[in-house]
Amino acid sequence: MILDATTGDLLAYFSVSFKELILEGLGLSKTKVRSLDGISKDAERIRSFLIGQLGKNMSIDGNPIGLTDILSEAFAVFAAAKQLIGGRIIILECENISELIAYYERHGFSLIETLASDSSLRTLYIHITE
Repeated sequence: MILDATTGDLLAYFSVSFKELILEGLGLSKTKVRSLDGISKDAERIRSFLIGQLGKNMSIDGNPIGLTDILSEAFAVFAAAKQLIGGRIIILECENISELIAYYERHGFSLIETLASDSSLRTLYIHITE
């Protein structure tokens, strides 16, 4: 949660979890698989951090929080978790809407292209930075 330091109002939120990213059958190149896994070009599954939900409290007039602020807070949590338990990538899933995908890509995420892109959800990822 991101709270207003003065009023205590909830400005924004995000949820975090783990998800096993199954690469098997996605048709990714060996180079892409190695980039995601960090070690093996033959990895079939990668444990990843997941941004489950994120949102801004739109009921607050003039709420100054934007996606960059929310992601910055989430990335700080993931960086701390990486120090404790390891981890390499953060993923999020969003609706298969080109404008939404482009919005996340402008914030550093990359789309995982798959052979079967008929799903209503698309997966994007970003590497965890220190």
